[in-house]
Amino acid sequence: MTAEKNPRLRTINKSSKLDNVCYDIRGPVMARAKQMEEEGQRVIKLNIGNPAPFGFDAPEEIVQDVIVNLPDASGYTDSRGLFSARKAIMHETQRKGIAGVRIDDIIIGNGVSELIVMAMQALLDSGDEVLVPAPDYPLWTAAVSLAGGKPCHYICDEGAGWLPDLDDIRAKITTHTRAIVIINPNNPTGALY
Repeated sequence: MTAEKNPRLRTINKSSKLDNVCYDIRGPVMARAKQMEEEGQRVIKLNIGNPAPFGFDAPEEIVQDVIVNLPDASGYTDSRGLFSARKAIMHETQRKGIAGVRIDDIIIGNGVSELIVMAMQALLDSGDEVLVPAPDYPLWTAAVSLAGGKPCHYICDEGAGWLPDLDDIRAKITTHTRAIVIINPNNPTGALY
């Protein structure tokens, strides 16, 4: 039933904040990819972050730790992440000679997607620019836009092994540039730099 047919219903329009959010990991692109596969074409999917379908299994040590600790794994953890994991990260930064990293500086999330959104919300004011690699992982553009920022894409050149074009980055830095996203290994190209 539509709002026109029932006066108690009203149309809810999406926020204009979504105008620059294009994150089609399902929908028509996936439908076309599925059709191509059914026609016998090989399709390499770069839209999912789950490595399991590609044969990347969790190390046995982690699997065993999960099994052993599962009985005590109910409820919430510290919102900053497990203390032991944060401590291990702090020790790793010390081992690498990175000075001044305290345990309270370290926040662990449920995954990169959550942390991207949190970081952009915490970092950006309206109109701040963030340089994002192109092709990009669409969540970066979405998170920047939703945080009130402006994503500015810099070129990663396929002909140069998808490496970032440093001249393009330099040309796009302005007084409004607040951050430069560097993804290594790059998602979705897989380039290492």
